[in-house]
Amino acid sequence: MTGRRVARNFLALGAGEAVARLIAFGVTIYLARIVTPDGYGVLALAMGVNLYLAKVADFGIETAGTKEVSDDPEAVEALGSAVLSLRLLLATLVMVVAALASLLFLPAPEGPVLALFTLTLLPVAGSTRWIHMGLEDARPVGLARIVAELGVLAATVAFVSSMEDLWVVPVVQFAGEVVVSTLLLGVLIRRGYRFRVRWDPERALPVFRRGFPLLVQVLLGLLIYNSDVVFLRVLRDRADVGWYAAAYALVSFMANLGMAWGMSLLPALSRAGRGADGDEALYRTGIAQAWAVALPVAVGAFLLAEGIIGLGFGEGYEPSVAILQLLAVSIPVMVIRNLAWYGLVARARGGVLTSIMAAAVVVNFVLNLVLIPRYGILGAGAATVATEVLICLWMLRRASRDGLRFVTPGRLMKATVASAAMAAALLWLPLGGVVLPTLAGAAVFAGALTLLGGVRWRPSPALTV
Repeated sequence: MTGRRVARNFLALGAGEAVARLIAFGVTIYLARIVTPDGYGVLALAMGVNLYLAKVADFGIETAGTKEVSDDPEAVEALGSAVLSLRLLLATLVMVVAALASLLFLPAPEGPVLALFTLTLLPVAGSTRWIHMGLEDARPVGLARIVAELGVLAATVAFVSSMEDLWVVPVVQFAGEVVVSTLLLGVLIRRGYRFRVRWDPERALPVFRRGFPLLVQVLLGLLIYNSDVVFLRVLRDRADVGWYAAAYALVSFMANLGMAWGMSLLPALSRAGRGADGDEALYRTGIAQAWAVALPVAVGAFLLAEGIIGLGFGEGYEPSVAILQLLAVSIPVMVIRNLAWYGLVARARGGVLTSIMAAAVVVNFVLNLVLIPRYGILGAGAATVATEVLICLWMLRRASRDGLRFVTPGRLMKATVASAAMAAALLWLPLGGVVLPTLAGAAVFAGALTLLGGVRWRPSPALTV
C-alpha cells in the first residue's frame, strides 16, 4: 500500500514537474534566442544569485516542514500559520537587503535585473507546497506549476522581444510564483484549512531549527553550480555564462525530477524509520527506478547534443554542444544522489549531510580555479561532473552505513542493457534532426526494457526493475 501511495504521489508531482519544466525550458529557449548569449548570461547570473536568496527565504521548510506535517497532520493549521508568518517576515528582510545591495554594488543591467528578481522571494515564502507534500497530496502542486508556467511562457513571448526587455523577465517570474502560491493556498482553504498571520515562535522556531541544516546543505549544493557561473563571469565573459547555462538546462530538468522523486519518498521513509519493514526496499526500488529513467536520458543527451542545442537555442550556441555532452554524464549521478540525500534527511542526519556538502564545495572551488582559466566552459563542466560523482559516492556510502544499502548491480542491468540498445539504434539508424531520433530511441529503449522484463504494461504500466 505504501509503495502504491508513493508511486501515485510521485506520478502526480513528477508528471506536473516534468510538464512544467518542459514549458519552462521553452521559456529558456525563447529567451536565449531573443536576448543573445550576452543577455542570457545576465539572466543566468541574476537567476543564479536569486536562487540562493529563494533558498534562504524558504529556510529548509520545503523539506523540514514536509516531514513535520507527515509526522503530525492534525497540526496543519497551527503549524502552517506560525511557519508561514515567520517565513514571510524573513523573506521581506532578505528581499529588501538583497535588492538594495544589487543596485548599489552590481553594474547595469545585472543589478537592476537581480533587484527585480528578489520580488519572487515573497510568494516563495508564502507557498504551502510543503503542506501538500506532507499530506501526500501532490496533484495540486503539479497542476499549479503547469498553470503558472503556461502563463509565464505566454507573457514572456508577448512582452520580451530584445535585450532591452530583460527587466520584464523577473516581473513575469514573480507573477508566476504568485499564481502557484495562490492556487495551492486556495486548495487548502477549500478543504477547510484556515491560516492567519500568527506570531508563534514556540511552534515555528523548532521547525526552522530543523530546517537550518537543510538550508546550509542546499546553499552549499547551489555553490557547486553557481560557483561555475560566477567563476566563468569573473574569469571569462558573459557569453561563456550563457553557453554554459544553456547546456545546463537539460541537466537541471532531470535533477529537479530526481528531487521530486526523493520528496515523494520522504514522508513514507520518515514514517517508517530505521529498520522498519519495507523501508530499505522502498529506498532501493527508488534508486533502481531512477536509474531506469535517468540513464537513457543521459545517453540520449550525449548522442543528440548537437541537434538539441541547434533546435533549442539556434546559432551562436555551438560551444554549448560539448558542454551538454560532458554534463550529460552527471544526470544519473545527480538523480541518485538526491535520493540518497532524502533518505538521510528521513534519518535526521543533517550534520553528516552538511559535512559532505561543505567538503564538496571546497573540492569544486579548487577544481574551478584550476580548470576554468585553462579550459573555460569545458573546465567548468568537468569540475561539476567530478564534484557530483564525489558527492554521490559519499552520500551512498553514508546511507549504506545508516541502513539504506545501494541496490545490487543486477537491478541496474535491465535499464543499462536497454540504454545500450537505444544508443546502438541512434548511432546506426539514418535519422536526422532531433524529434525522429528521440522517438526512435525511446521506442527502442521501451521495447528492449519490456523484453528484459523491466516494465509491465498490464493491468497498469509499471517499472519492475
